[in-house]
Amino acid sequence: MEQSQENMRNGCFSALRLRIRKFRYLPIAFLSVIMMLACILMFSLFIDQTMSDYMREHEEEMALQEAKVVARLVSLLPGDFSPPPQQIGVKSERFAALHREIGLMAATIGARITIIARNGLVLGDTDMSYGQLLHAANHAKRPEVIQALEHGFGLSERRSATLDINFLYSAVPLERNGIQMIARVALPLKHFYQQQNNLRKILVIGAAFGMLFIIAITFWLGRALAKSIQSREERLDSQVRERTSTLSALQELGSLLAICNNLPEAGEILESHLPQLLPRVSGALALMNNSRNLLVVSHEWGGTWKKGEFKSPDSCWSLRKNTVHHSHKGELVCRHLKDSGRTDAVCIPLMAQGEVVGVIHLKETPKRTFTDMELDIAKSIGKETAIAVSNLKLRETLEQQALLDPLTRLYNRRYLEERFDRLIARADREEMPFWLLIIDVDHFKKYNDQFGHDAGDFVLTQLAKLFHQHTSETHTACRLGGEEFAIVISGIPHEEAMAFSEALRLSVENLPFTFEGRPLGQVTISAGLASYPQDGDRLSSLLKTGDERLYVAKHRGRNQICDAALVEMYRKKDATD
Repeated sequence: MEQSQENMRNGCFSALRLRIRKFRYLPIAFLSVIMMLACILMFSLFIDQTMSDYMREHEEEMALQEAKVVARLVSLLPGDFSPPPQQIGVKSERFAALHREIGLMAATIGARITIIARNGLVLGDTDMSYGQLLHAANHAKRPEVIQALEHGFGLSERRSATLDINFLYSAVPLERNGIQMIARVALPLKHFYQQQNNLRKILVIGAAFGMLFIIAITFWLGRALAKSIQSREERLDSQVRERTSTLSALQELGSLLAICNNLPEAGEILESHLPQLLPRVSGALALMNNSRNLLVVSHEWGGTWKKGEFKSPDSCWSLRKNTVHHSHKGELVCRHLKDSGRTDAVCIPLMAQGEVVGVIHLKETPKRTFTDMELDIAKSIGKETAIAVSNLKLRETLEQQALLDPLTRLYNRRYLEERFDRLIARADREEMPFWLLIIDVDHFKKYNDQFGHDAGDFVLTQLAKLFHQHTSETHTACRLGGEEFAIVISGIPHEEAMAFSEALRLSVENLPFTFEGRPLGQVTISAGLASYPQDGDRLSSLLKTGDERLYVAKHRGRNQICDAALVEMYRKKDATD
């Protein structure tokens, strides 16, 4: 129950972490939107200011041009327009004519025209009646008038209290008959402000649509980015899980290879685990034979190779280079893979104590190539397998040194002691006794004394070869020490065991021994035959019984096999005599 609750909590935390990771980029997206909106606003304000300034300059330029035109036309009018000393003086007919002329000009250009004397008296104004003109205020302090007199032109903007609209006043000086006057044109700014407001509306609408567009694009990009990031994170998580699983499988493979007892077990482990590490990849483990001239396939998976198939070590580039070789796209393909066409293949040499002990062949399915990860896995497998094979070879060498007699290459007494329990278990399981034949070479000392110890060793090695030839899978020959041997005879009854022993004795008797061109004479053996379970259930008991019967054979003339029946016969004969 506690484990289930813990799993549920872990699942909730994982889901929460995924949601947090999914939305952790929203602040960045929100900040980006705010920055883009601020940029749009600043750009809109800049456009508004720029266009307003341009339109203002355009209006001012038009007003000045119209003022200059009016000034030129007024300067060409006939009549005397000398300014009176007071404003009331404009009541004369000559100023009435001026008033009419500028009225016609104003109707043409659609603007208010005012003619002002240098002293500020208003000589004519198209927006004033003749009666209003007589009481017009002095314009000497008007900004545009002062600017015109000082700089040659003047501009100012004021709001008309009467019409409740803004006017742009432009003034330029003119000279008529030596008298300086000022022509002023007043343009209403109502149209200008309408255009400005329309422009601002357009900018606001454009900015709003731009903001909405940016928000929509940002939202879409944010979702796409979030999905992309989530997909990438899921892919990375999957890769991490896959690599973790692969590392665990490699560790398990290394652990299993490390506890193998022999090379066949290592081959079985590779045969079962490599298809899990490299799916769809067929492979084989080929080991070097004892003569070191052939690679023999001991295990395979995927059906590409066959067990027992052999090839020359020179046919594999990995063994010639002493490194992993990748046969890719038909380039530099190992000779033993020529039939594979363009299928990807990898050969991994297995090195043990500086020498090649085998090779692992891996081959991809058609139209597929090894990925970098698969190549890394293959190299790791090669390292793990090479270490395991090296250790197994070393163990095998040490076991052979510990269990084999160095002179005759037969098993020694230690091997017999270690195997004895298995012999008993097998005999009990099959309900069949086994026999222990204790053999001693007759008069062996004379070979050492007459021909030297090398000749004695020659006799022992020749006998070992003969014993090895006569033993089958169920029989085992051992050297107990000196000139004494033992043969374990299994799976046959007493009569056959005696027949086997007698045939062996006759083979030794008939075997010629010639050492360095000199005949050594006839060699014979004497032997005692003990059996399990009749003569005991321990090795020491069987060895003692076999030695006792061997001594009886020696005492009774040598060159004979003595079993329990023969010992009993000799005992009865001695008792009768």
